[in-house]
Amino acid sequence: MPWAVVLRSFARAPWPLLFASAGCGLILSAYAAGQATLPAFCGAAAWLLRASDWPDALELVLGLNPPARLAADWALMLLAMMPPLLAVPLMHVWRSSLPRRRPRALLHFILAYGFVWMMAGPVLIALALLLQLLTGEAGMALAGALLLAGVWSASPWQRAALNYSHRLTRIGLFGWAADRECLTFGVVHAAWCIASCWAWMLVPLAAGRWHIPAMIFAAAMMLADRLAAPMPARWRWPAYFSFFDRQPIFAPRHSELRHG
Repeated sequence: MPWAVVLRSFARAPWPLLFASAGCGLILSAYAAGQATLPAFCGAAAWLLRASDWPDALELVLGLNPPARLAADWALMLLAMMPPLLAVPLMHVWRSSLPRRRPRALLHFILAYGFVWMMAGPVLIALALLLQLLTGEAGMALAGALLLAGVWSASPWQRAALNYSHRLTRIGLFGWAADRECLTFGVVHAAWCIASCWAWMLVPLAAGRWHIPAMIFAAAMMLADRLAAPMPARWRWPAYFSFFDRQPIFAPRHSELRHG
């Protein structure tokens, strides 16, 4: 069964390290959740509804949650949710680089990828706030985010973005050209990742006191989407509905990535 290959591959490098990194991010996010940050504003529906308009609501959120704290929480969310999604591109960078340059190449890719996602944070946080204002309570905001994510996962635009995110670009071997191509690959891969995953990232942002379980659920849904084989860009059932029925993208490439 193809997905059995994927599940067995989770015991091989780089999966254990990636899942361990995500686990550390999840633990840190759970600790930060007790410090009145992102989950606090997502669950403060009553306070937000007292604001007369969008600028008042934004001012209230920033007053309760300083930008530096919001940025730190967003970074922890990325650490908790993104590492397993990066298995294939990280292995591509690793195997495309000379042994002495591999740590440097990985660092460039990760920094570029993380930078683009950090820049997307304020936009997604603002969208979560808008969803909270429109729905009026955390439960309805979470339901709305789940509905939006489900519809987006079924759309041809999300499928097209996923297909583009599977593309692995050339990585040079020497000098600044190699560094530049690692940085460019990180930026481009992050851009397509944001295009495909943005709706699922709203789920934990809108989840209120269910922030941590919502992070785990959304990360699992994004991983199922990422491991599914490329398909034509058309309306279809989201990949997680047929998770065990389709040939996974990772399975046929596993031996190649191990021995390439």
